[in-house]
Amino acid sequence: MSAIVFGGYGTFGSLVARELACLGIAVRVAGRDRLRAETLAESLAGSGHRGIAADVTRPDEVRAALDGQRVAVSCAGPFARLGDALLLGCIAAGCHHVDLSDDRAWANRVRSLDGHFRARRLAAAWGCSSLPGLSGALALCALSGAVSTPERARVTLFIGNRNPKGVAAIRSIVGGLGKPIAAPQGILRGFGGREVVVLPPPFGRRAVYDLESPEYDLFPPLLGVRAVSVKVGFGLRSATLAFALLARLSSEFGDGAAALLGGAGDLVRGVGGSGGAVMSELFFPDGTVRRAAISTPDDGQRMVALPCAWTAARLLQPDPPVGALTAYQLLGARPLLDRLVAEGCTLSF
Repeated sequence: MSAIVFGGYGTFGSLVARELACLGIAVRVAGRDRLRAETLAESLAGSGHRGIAADVTRPDEVRAALDGQRVAVSCAGPFARLGDALLLGCIAAGCHHVDLSDDRAWANRVRSLDGHFRARRLAAAWGCSSLPGLSGALALCALSGAVSTPERARVTLFIGNRNPKGVAAIRSIVGGLGKPIAAPQGILRGFGGREVVVLPPPFGRRAVYDLESPEYDLFPPLLGVRAVSVKVGFGLRSATLAFALLARLSSEFGDGAAALLGGAGDLVRGVGGSGGAVMSELFFPDGTVRRAAISTPDDGQRMVALPCAWTAARLLQPDPPVGALTAYQLLGARPLLDRLVAEGCTLSF
């Protein structure tokens, strides 16, 4: 069995590649820098891995890279800039697609190609990480057994300060500062809407702010809610506050600001922990609140990379599901969370 990982030597791509290798899957590491791809491939457990140069935005390079592959995993970013080369290349090559994007526009593009993937008996598994892969699984578990329909849902993503963050990830957050977010209940603003949530230990009470994410489109039909909010907070409280202040100052930040903030993150990375948490809360008309959270005090990025690797591995097995799917649809909501618990994460209700 083999799979190709685009962006395979990046922060999340390397995690996904290592997990696939540990599952006995031969990994083709793809990226613009052949040397970095080859170096990462050589570091993987097992045999049969290789690194290649391939730009995920170039159709000819994508076609060549997909040759002989059954599953392509996209960890390259930012997804808003990737275009359709990989998606269309997978359809043409008869290759399943997996990504860990939390980009709302990208998610809608993948979903719009559902019929094309189905016609080729292929899966397009999108958002196979924290948002919406884990948040959706948690929301369904929180909803289980409820006798009424919730009015609103709130998702919180908490990111430990010591987790490595590439410029692409920082750019994604910076690009949303102060920008309008179309929610079912009205317009929100990126890193506005301050709320205080209580996260599982050891994180506790945290101020969190609005974030653009696919749940605004996904949760109303999934849960029957009329209002959705997606929040984010960082392990370093001052970093969370700094982003909130920047959001008030301007909604126009570019690559320079992303690089600057990414560098600032390097300076304070030794502070705090590397853990993380994802929590979904459902609010009912009678005042009842149901919540479910998955968390880890350390290595939070591995927690959110595992669903992507497991999804890719499932698609290499016989008779995989087809069409545009989330990780919890493909793996099952509770089985996905229980598997994370077996890896050392904590599931709390």
